[in-house]
Amino acid sequence: MHGPLTVDQANAVFDILVERAGAPEHLRAEFVHHQTDRHCREFRFQGLLGLGGKFYRDRWLWQVFCYPEDATAERCRVVAVTNAALSGLRATYAALDAAMAEEA
Repeated sequence: MHGPLTVDQANAVFDILVERAGAPEHLRAEFVHHQTDRHCREFRFQGLLGLGGKFYRDRWLWQVFCYPEDATAERCRVVAVTNAALSGLRATYAALDAAMAEEA
């Protein structure tokens, strides 16, 4: 999952960002565009994580973080819960990709 995401994948990621990390819905179209147009490694959504609230995507990991200086116990909890959900979603897509590759 190194290249651009599909529209469905990008929307599923953003659903998690909205539900778990308070990402504002008005950023959805921009997020989907950047994640489906190219491999966008970083996207600032802020939400419950403050100004430094970002989604990071590399080949093996999807995760969120906030600025270390803005970390509170609640923000650390939001990061942990959001990252667990993103990890599960990424694993699901990776398994589907592997199954499709075996069929080909």
